Amino acid sequence: MNNDPFFGFILAAYLVGFTVITGMIVATIFDYRNLKRKLARLSARTGRGLGD
Repeated sequence: MNNDPFFGFILAAYLVGFTVITGMIVATIFDYRNLKRKLARLSARTGRGLGD
């Protein structure tokens, strides 16, 4: 497999793809937590929950 002349490019593409997808997942988790915190603050300030 290491004899393939394009092995480095293929490996680099997989690493870049993995890094981008992992970064997107982490950013989504942080955004979700931030929005959840803001929604809880808004609910506490207005005295209304989601189902009210």
